[in-house]
Amino acid sequence: MKGIVWLLLVFVSVSSFSQSADERIGVILNRSDWFELEKTYPAVKDSMQADFLKLMSEAFIGYYFNRPAEALESIEKLLVSHQPEIGGQNAVNMAVLSCMLKGMEGMYAEAAQDAQDIMGQLKRQGGGEEMCTALESIHSFYSRLKDVPPPSISRPQEDVVIPVGIERVMLPDDFEPEGWRGTIILMPVVVNGKTYRFIFDTGAGTSAVSEHMAKEMGVRVLNDSVMINPDVPGSMVGKMGVLDSMKIGEMSFYNSLVTLLPPNALDSVLRVDAVLGMDFIGLFDEIRICPKRKEVVFPAIASDLPSSGRNLIKMDRTLKLKAGKNGEELLLHFDTGCSTAGLNYLYYETHKSALESAGKRETVTGGSFNRLNKREVLRIPAFEIKVGGKPVTLTDLIVDVKNHGTKPAEDMGIIGMDLINPFDCVVINLKDMFLKLE
Repeated sequence: MKGIVWLLLVFVSVSSFSQSADERIGVILNRSDWFELEKTYPAVKDSMQADFLKLMSEAFIGYYFNRPAEALESIEKLLVSHQPEIGGQNAVNMAVLSCMLKGMEGMYAEAAQDAQDIMGQLKRQGGGEEMCTALESIHSFYSRLKDVPPPSISRPQEDVVIPVGIERVMLPDDFEPEGWRGTIILMPVVVNGKTYRFIFDTGAGTSAVSEHMAKEMGVRVLNDSVMINPDVPGSMVGKMGVLDSMKIGEMSFYNSLVTLLPPNALDSVLRVDAVLGMDFIGLFDEIRICPKRKEVVFPAIASDLPSSGRNLIKMDRTLKLKAGKNGEELLLHFDTGCSTAGLNYLYYETHKSALESAGKRETVTGGSFNRLNKREVLRIPAFEIKVGGKPVTLTDLIVDVKNHGTKPAEDMGIIGMDLINPFDCVVINLKDMFLKLE
């Protein structure tokens, strides 16, 4: 299930401030350039005069770079002392962001109550119908979890090494002529003494299991009307529940939020029974995927931030990776549940000539939850990018040549196992928000 995502529109006026530092930060905020904000703000903070700009910067840096406590503190100060400066719409957006952060941090009752309070204020003011609809969704979702403890991990103090399967995604020949397409990571998980294999998936907002497996595992259903993938074709109504505990190696994972996957169109070519998502992955400072050794390591001590800096941001429960291509920055959805990689129509539209000369058009059949479709694409034999300054060559890369409306506008594409498989170790650090290839 995707989490509730809000696009925060920030329009900051700095005309009353003559200091160049304030102007510079205002421009970066209006561009929504979060990597530039994180890089620039510490260097100019002491030269800034506008306290509200400092707090907005700290709130967004906290949100996008996985420092939720800092983000919540800054948002509270903004809403208490600076509403006139940021304006009514930004104040509402920031209040909604606070609800989301509290929900993602397991403060379910607070998130539900805050959403209800904001909704009441908007209704009394006679406006914000669209916002009220979204707030009602937040309230409905988290109010059902109000008595559930937040997800948590118990683990030994030393590194935990989990042997995993890295296996081909096998498909029917009429769907994929080669019989397989890319690979996935399968992690052993023990529930009630029985071992299951879960897909290790940074692209899943929560963990997920099929309905028949949920019954076998004893998942407690708390919500029977959750929209799965609401923003894309093929969305369905599913259920949400809680699994009290599961074992992953020497670790125990408690109070997992679990989406129950109903039978759907994808089952005819690939049945997905169990997924370990960001409700689990997000509890760690660092995870190291070692594909050649077929291991995933949960280190006791996280790596230091490399000289190349941060190249990951976190939006709701999804990870976005910054990559370089000929001096241009690409934002890619980082999804270990994606067996290959691909570029979206947005990238094709802005690089049409170069792509058409390098690639060959063909028709492929694709699939995702409750969705199968044929589409025309370009296949690029080799596409070179840099991640953390390290060269990466993606082979047989698919590029969408039509807008299918299935991906967030800010993403240039999606990248998963095609990035991971060639390297000895891929370090995913959520403490300092970087991905490093070794």
